[in-house]
Amino acid sequence: MENLLVENLSFKYALGDRQVLSNAGFCLKKGKMAVLCGPSGSGKTTLLKLLCPAIAPKGERTGTVSVDGRDVYSLPEHEAASMIAYVAQNPETQIVTDTAYGELAFGPENLGIKPEEIRRRIAWTASYFGIEHWLDKKTEELSGGQKQILNLASAIMMKPEIILLDEPTTYLDPVMTSRFISMLRSVNRELGTTVVVAEHRPELFAGSADKVLEVKDGAVRERNETLVPPEQDMFYEKLFAVNSLNKRDGKTDYALKCSDVRFRFRNGTRDVLKGLDLAIPKGCVYALLGSNGAGKTTFLKCLTGDLKPYRGKIELDGKAAALPQNPISMFIEETPRKDFRNYLVLTGCPIKEINPKIEAVASKTGIENLLDRNYLDLSGGETEMCAVAKLMLTGAEIMLLDEPTKGLDETSKKRLAEFFDEISRQGMTVIFVTHDAEFARGAATGAGVLSDGIVLE
Repeated sequence: MENLLVENLSFKYALGDRQVLSNAGFCLKKGKMAVLCGPSGSGKTTLLKLLCPAIAPKGERTGTVSVDGRDVYSLPEHEAASMIAYVAQNPETQIVTDTAYGELAFGPENLGIKPEEIRRRIAWTASYFGIEHWLDKKTEELSGGQKQILNLASAIMMKPEIILLDEPTTYLDPVMTSRFISMLRSVNRELGTTVVVAEHRPELFAGSADKVLEVKDGAVRERNETLVPPEQDMFYEKLFAVNSLNKRDGKTDYALKCSDVRFRFRNGTRDVLKGLDLAIPKGCVYALLGSNGAGKTTFLKCLTGDLKPYRGKIELDGKAAALPQNPISMFIEETPRKDFRNYLVLTGCPIKEINPKIEAVASKTGIENLLDRNYLDLSGGETEMCAVAKLMLTGAEIMLLDEPTKGLDETSKKRLAEFFDEISRQGMTVIFVTHDAEFARGAATGAGVLSDGIVLE
């Protein structure tokens, strides 16, 4: 018998105007792993959430989802919650407590598991994932990649039969990605946990995945192919290659200057930024890379003023606008068009110029077909591109982006790189932090590596 069976699953969001899934179906035996792929907006995240009743989106649903022959939507909530675990695409949305220890304990506590059993599970899980030294850390001090590993560990604390993961490697550098996949393989093979993982790069799971499922046009079909592992990723060599292949052209007009910038979190025991010096010319597309926990997001927050260094000087020559790791936080209206229009009205844009500006920025970023879609009906990658479009409407001269390629398929990444090139030629400066060394090589005209609190170029 199949451990997981999906039959004739169709779905349309409550406020949506299209059928996201149409009679989709697949099956997976116990202890097997399936990789779910498909272009941005195809419905991968929607499908994953429909497999987990606790987080299933609101809308019109037909069809069945069964685990060991039992309809998951007919199970008591606590039983379904312990049977199926979910790791979201954006780790920020899943963290609910202020310490790593509390995060691991949260799920079992809500299921009424005895304290002594929770302590045993935490000890085993922390040792299994090698995160014992995180247990007393504040979750706000963890990097995006570290939070994602914590989310996986928290899911395993529930001892689920099935674990669902939505593009879990998005916030991980190549070294951490390899470690994460190794962890997931161990969970799958050693613990016998059934795994369904959505991923734009299914080749990462070569040798681990038992099935490759593609979501396209609302249907799910099995791809009969053998995954080929990607070429050996010489991560740090690629980072430095970005800079050596894209030499500065002698510009002396700078968009950003940092000198001796030092930052430490409150109650922290060490500096995250240790006398950082950096100068970025105007019109540059600058990629800042580095391993998980290096301080890339912290540095961006210092540039935006969300965090204040205790020493040093930061100079931005021009109006800056920032794209956070969670782009949905930028929107207050239900559709991109309404949100863009509301922003332009509030900032005093003449009425006759509003629609032309919206259409122009939509065309540049390739989101014309998304303008009137509800945000609930957009994928992570589509939301990301809508957020980039909104940054364009601010009239900013410096664009600051945190992991802009998360949730994007290869076609969307190519479009984003072309977009960066176009706006930089018009004089705008783009500064983005990323783990995606390949994207940086193709998109950046300058790059640095944040390591041990300073930028190496």
